Amino acid sequence: MENNQKQTQVGGEDSRRDFIKKASTAAAVVASSNIAKTPVYGQSQAPSTGRVIGANERVNIGYIGVGGQGQAHVRSMKGHKGDSNLAQIAVCDISQSRMDQAEGIIGEKVGRYVDHRKLLEDKDIDAVCIATVDHWHTPCAVDAMNLGKDVYVEKPMTRYLHEAWEIQDTVKRTGRLVQVGPQGCSARKYHKAAEVIQSGMIGPLVMGTTSYMRNNPKGEWNYTIRDWATPDDMDWNRWMGGVNKKIPFNADHYFRWRKYYPYCAGLLGDLLPHLLHPYMLATGAPEYPARVVSLGNKALRTDKNTPGTYERDVDENVQAIIEFPSGFNLVVASATVNEYNMTETIRGHHGTLLMGGIGANKIELRP
Repeated sequence: MENNQKQTQVGGEDSRRDFIKKASTAAAVVASSNIAKTPVYGQSQAPSTGRVIGANERVNIGYIGVGGQGQAHVRSMKGHKGDSNLAQIAVCDISQSRMDQAEGIIGEKVGRYVDHRKLLEDKDIDAVCIATVDHWHTPCAVDAMNLGKDVYVEKPMTRYLHEAWEIQDTVKRTGRLVQVGPQGCSARKYHKAAEVIQSGMIGPLVMGTTSYMRNNPKGEWNYTIRDWATPDDMDWNRWMGGVNKKIPFNADHYFRWRKYYPYCAGLLGDLLPHLLHPYMLATGAPEYPARVVSLGNKALRTDKNTPGTYERDVDENVQAIIEFPSGFNLVVASATVNEYNMTETIRGHHGTLLMGGIGANKIELRP
């Protein structure tokens, strides 16, 4: 394939950096009619040692974490039961109420588990959909692969680098399939951009810009606290998991965990994957960064009960500059205190691609 970019190979075939370069676009392998016709750039070629499921064989799905996003997956997959020949046979959550809700969506009695390890012991389950609080992503994914299950896990795949290495090592050892869920990778425009860039049409890549901005007057992630959420309804100690500083039951932390660093990676982990991952796909040749500079602050929101004290751990305003070995620089930004997005671009030496913004599914080539 012709490529006018200078691409720097980092590490050997089995190196950790090479894995990251390949895996950064693995989430593009999505069951979508548009994407099925589109080449996948940078896709991991790791073989699977699991059983091969025939065209007429049912795929049994278990859900680990059935809160808001988990229930969205339950609804979506229920709509594809017929054409995809899948069965929803088990749910796992620390909350009895949320398992009730998920079971109601499925429309029939299924296996119910508070401990995800018990769900994974079910030999009839072929794959799991993980939509837990972020700090549970790695333990659930690793345990699933070790027990022979393929995995879909919501973004971010992990919070910390050592967790990513653990998932990498488990994928290589077990041969299981793992898909990460930044759904933006399904947008046709990023695949078309990769075709244009790999053709050399805009020349060597110079810089890209993208952002994910919001401005909710109530404060981002201040979701409604439901009355059913009580210590009697859930296994709070299990929800806390491996968090170093454990606290007593706290409904604010349970429903609004994206505001608190022990459970998440803030804006960099929650909103930016929707655009950062697709941009890596759009280059057609993902790389591991050479340098990253980031800053952020909590400029506005304070606790109404304690003036001068911030009501969240995570920053409300974040920017990052990412430098890649080829010379391509990517500028990304996210905020929850202003909703006006930056112009989405990928700039080359001979032309510029306008990516159309969030929700748009077209690109425009400018000389």
